[in-house]
Amino acid sequence: MKKDIVPTDGKSKGGVAHRARRIIDRHKEMKRDKNYWLYLFQLMGEYIMTRKQHFTTDGQPGELQTEHLFDDTAVGANQLMAAAIIGAIWPNGAKSFRISMPFDMEDEIGEETEEVKDYYQWSTKRMASYMDNPKSGLQTALEEYMLDQGAFGISGILTEEQEDNEIPLTYRALDAKAMCIDEGENGFVNTIYIERHYTIRQMVEKYGFENISSKWQEQYLKGDCKSKVPVLQAIEPRLERDPYGFGVKNMPYASIHIDTKTEKIMKESGFQELPAAVTRFWKAMGEKYGRSPGMNALSSILEANALGEAWTMAVEKTLDPVLLVMDDGSLGGGTIDTSPGATVVVSVSGRMGNTHKPIEPLFVVGDLQWTAARRTELIELIKNHFFQDRLMDLNNEKQMTLGEANIRNELRGQTLNTVYARQFGELLVPTIERTFNSLLRRGFLGVIRGSRQEADLLAKGLTPKIIPDAVAKRLLDGREAYRIEFISPATRIMQAEELAGINTLLNTAVMIGAAKPDAYDRVDTDWIIGRVQELTGAPRESIVAMETVKKVRDARAKQVAEAAEMEKNRQGSETARNMGQAVASIGGTKQQGAA
Repeated sequence: MKKDIVPTDGKSKGGVAHRARRIIDRHKEMKRDKNYWLYLFQLMGEYIMTRKQHFTTDGQPGELQTEHLFDDTAVGANQLMAAAIIGAIWPNGAKSFRISMPFDMEDEIGEETEEVKDYYQWSTKRMASYMDNPKSGLQTALEEYMLDQGAFGISGILTEEQEDNEIPLTYRALDAKAMCIDEGENGFVNTIYIERHYTIRQMVEKYGFENISSKWQEQYLKGDCKSKVPVLQAIEPRLERDPYGFGVKNMPYASIHIDTKTEKIMKESGFQELPAAVTRFWKAMGEKYGRSPGMNALSSILEANALGEAWTMAVEKTLDPVLLVMDDGSLGGGTIDTSPGATVVVSVSGRMGNTHKPIEPLFVVGDLQWTAARRTELIELIKNHFFQDRLMDLNNEKQMTLGEANIRNELRGQTLNTVYARQFGELLVPTIERTFNSLLRRGFLGVIRGSRQEADLLAKGLTPKIIPDAVAKRLLDGREAYRIEFISPATRIMQAEELAGINTLLNTAVMIGAAKPDAYDRVDTDWIIGRVQELTGAPRESIVAMETVKKVRDARAKQVAEAAEMEKNRQGSETARNMGQAVASIGGTKQQGAA
């Protein structure tokens, strides 16, 4: 097969340059589809996410972005919602989840062994140490991601590998302004085009001097480090690949970086899994981009802003009213100024008596109480659109019993189940899977016994962490080798019904067992203890592996059997001794009788 020749400027008629042109053309099509959303995104930026505007306009760094905003309820409500949801699904950073054994793995190894349990616990802690590193940027990316969810209804997090053993992964938020998306046949996002602008110096730093266009090489050598160049990163399924081939160009997902000015491909790589997790807060049928709480609240937001502006003007006029001044001139010189603090000259010669004041307010602003009441209604409506009534219910005006409070909290939590489920399913699970798989491939989560990675580490004088054979076998077979368990308030809310059912079952078993002890035979206490530990989020270390439990039980059974045997022997000895004494007593009695 003839290889593609890549010219320095990227402008050949075929090969790589043709691929670059195809990707750029598709990006233009995706941008045309996105254009329908730009006006709506612009409104969301102006009234909710004020630092992300200019979807339909141009802006300048440092410009004032709130000069037309007269009510900031939506801005604060979105920030509060973002903080509350992150606190519910990711309260302890990367310690909000753990890796554990898949359910069907017990069929292969019987019960969980100490080796397998220790490996999953170690992997969980190892992943948390990388993800919680401030330099990885995950917490910052999560905050930015969730703010965009509330405003624009679509955002994502990109997990990027780094050539750094201390920080092997970094996380970056993706927003509606930078990315265009497309869906696969299953309705999930599988194509993400990200457009960024880099200075020439940044391009050299990221891609290397030899990989940028000759045009920018010349500019860089002339000392131009400030000119910005649009760069497109296309992440999409690699449809034309050899599934049995090796190398990044045969991986399921392609990542191609293109200088769109010169149409040069500066970097091409691949991924085993989609490196970016894109979530739509809500989604209407037939649409690709998401819908947000801010979009639902838009009518109330616009009315509150208009009412806020009118309120401000009315207050100004009340505090500094328009004045009427008597004079022989014409009525205001033909102009009536009704702005706050204005003066209007009125000709009243011979028309008014001495009872009138020479200077007085021209008119009095009407009653503002109804306006205040409506503003209060709108503020509550906007907050409720951002779930503040359910996420942050701090109402303590009504006294409730503990049972009533628990029922209320349960109902509030249940209404948020769908919100939490989408964040778990579309953001956290793909991000954790991408993190686990990336770290595993690079040996950060252990190596397979007898592998080349193990040999390389041993050659360096390092002691590798060996993946248990049962886990390694599933990895090599391409089967699920781990399960993600979340430990968060949101998870407990979603699983509250199951936990309540288990508690009811145990209470019922205790009541029946008091009268009929064999009722306890129907209860699998081993399974219940393990499941309750998962549902309550108790540390995995709080229960021991079944392998250890069996050893303890076997030892206890052995002790009981030995004790029973000793007791049996003691009773036998005592019986024999008693019989001997009885025989001796009878013999003595006979001897006395004979004498």
